[in-house]
Amino acid sequence: MYNTILVPVDLSDSNERVLGRAVALGNPDRSTITLLHVIEMVEDIPLDEDEDFYAELRDNADAKMSGWAGEVADHGFEVTAEVTYGKRAQEIVRVADASSADLIVMRSHVIDPDEDTSRERLGTVSHQVALFAPCSVLVVREETTADE
Repeated sequence: MYNTILVPVDLSDSNERVLGRAVALGNPDRSTITLLHVIEMVEDIPLDEDEDFYAELRDNADAKMSGWAGEVADHGFEVTAEVTYGKRAQEIVRVADASSADLIVMRSHVIDPDEDTSRERLGTVSHQVALFAPCSVLVVREETTADE
């Protein structure tokens, strides 16, 4: 059983599977779940230089995260929602370390090894996190249909 589960999310609806998996792997009496959204900084535009732009991104993230945190809390978990700024993989690893997470549950795209363009995506965020995380990482794949 896991005590501290970190769930990095983007703001898409495809995170529902990941949240469900984290809830299934935790125990409401023992586990805390932290939802994390990282706002990627635009290169050459520091936070203080375009505060309105970053504030709007933060407001959108806070609203979405609040809804998901409520859903997780409905299952009896202690849950927190955190929004940070920086490079996604680095921030996920940093927060996992700082919170002493013993599991990261995150989603990943399905990569088709037969397509040349998919080889370019081997440096995905989930791949980087899996390599550098201080704890176990569960990568939840998107569902695919038989026709794909």
